[in-house]
Amino acid sequence: MIKYLRNTRKKLPRYVFLAALILFLSNCDFIINSITQPLTANVGEEITTVLDANFNVDGGPYTKRIVIGILAPKSWKIGENTKITFSGDKGTGTMVPIPASEVAASAKNGENWATRMKNKLGIGPNFIDDMEWVPFQTAESLTANINEKANAKFQIKMKVGIDGQNTSVRLGYVVCNKDDGLADDTPNLWPVKYANCLEVSGGTGDLIDFCNPSLAVLSPVKVLDNDFESITFDNTVTTTALKDVQNIYLCATAHTSDGQDIVVCAQDERSKMRTIAPNKFQITIWPRGYFNVPAGKTLTGVDYYFTDQGGTVKVGFGNVSTVPFKIKFLCD
Repeated sequence: MIKYLRNTRKKLPRYVFLAALILFLSNCDFIINSITQPLTANVGEEITTVLDANFNVDGGPYTKRIVIGILAPKSWKIGENTKITFSGDKGTGTMVPIPASEVAASAKNGENWATRMKNKLGIGPNFIDDMEWVPFQTAESLTANINEKANAKFQIKMKVGIDGQNTSVRLGYVVCNKDDGLADDTPNLWPVKYANCLEVSGGTGDLIDFCNPSLAVLSPVKVLDNDFESITFDNTVTTTALKDVQNIYLCATAHTSDGQDIVVCAQDERSKMRTIAPNKFQITIWPRGYFNVPAGKTLTGVDYYFTDQGGTVKVGFGNVSTVPFKIKFLCD
């Protein structure tokens, strides 16, 4: 017992130091005060978002680069169509994309920054997983002094909807520093916020709605007829004619560029959707193979419904039986 107390007494200063260090580090906070972003835009339009952030440092001094990640649809190619500048207590400057070859701080398995952000933050409140996080960093390191509380406003100019598709989406923003990244134990160092839904219009095709749950979800959203496509039927969104039906099938018609229709609507193992959650079903198809497209022909799109095992009950777009959901095959 005496030996135990002596050992504990020897270790006590170390424990006190570690506790103080943890408290010291936990008092360094980043805060996103506000996001100012338009609610509407036209396809291909450049919008301006202003991110107001505070960097509260109780320790220091620190000299680090600041990182901003932006969550957006993959087809918008934000990394190629965005310019970020900042101004505030640390002066003015610019931000540049972080190379894909660079391993992120706090990465678990050697992920780059984009992958680390996606693994850690997902797609936030959006409902279609066809999005990516795109990381940027300040061109130069910035220094924060002891007990400094600095403010910065990041002006983000980005082109939205460059894919020409009507879209509703909640863009996301995360701020951290280059050395700490998105560590599991320091969420105070990487605040993340999502803007209100941005409605991008003036394009072609049906609305791609990331903001609201949909009966039918495509992943990825943008494909060619030679790509694999997953189709999910979410029978929990609203009450449909297929309520409580456990065996769901895909009934689809493909359209070729020369005007031919290829119908695959038999309720069999080929078209049966697998259950991925209670009342949620999914099927993954390779369009060219699924519809047995002849060599030399290309598909322009697919119309489809969800049916029961008898094929008599159908659910289509808008929860009606007469209007199909659609897939359009589009090039980048």
